[in-house]
Amino acid sequence: MNGSMPKYAHAEIERRWLVDLSAAGSLDGLPYRAIDDLYVADTRLRLRRMEDAAGTVAFKFCKKYGGDGPSEAIANLYLTAAEYRTLSGLPGQRVHKRRYAIAGGALDIYGGVPSLAIFEIEFATAAEALRYRPPAFARAEVTRDPAYSGAALALSRGTPAR
Repeated sequence: MNGSMPKYAHAEIERRWLVDLSAAGSLDGLPYRAIDDLYVADTRLRLRRMEDAAGTVAFKFCKKYGGDGPSEAIANLYLTAAEYRTLSGLPGQRVHKRRYAIAGGALDIYGGVPSLAIFEIEFATAAEALRYRPPAFARAEVTRDPAYSGAALALSRGTPAR
């Protein structure tokens, strides 16, 4: 990115932490969204399928542009089921997670042994993000650690597409 916001993109300001699930309390019975992501090979594109507790499904195609500061330019395009099916044939890495809404943010739990849990929260401003103090269950911050980006987690915990 050349420093200017791409047309149709918006700034995403978020912070992320590894989570001690034993300190987060029981998630049993809490509603969650099942999220299946396809990180398209050799791109910064993500195809997402989301299903909530009521069985409502939504599809979106996302591009994250990267960035050095507290925000990253991101653009989302919502898709029909037919569009999703067409794009889901692209090569890449798939990863599945459950997303719980807790403590004003999102707790993502990735399957596998052991499971991995990441708490993330979005902010309206960079100043708000800097002032934020995470809940007690949030441990090491991984906001800028590339090993915990969605694409990296798809490579390490996901399955190949195609």
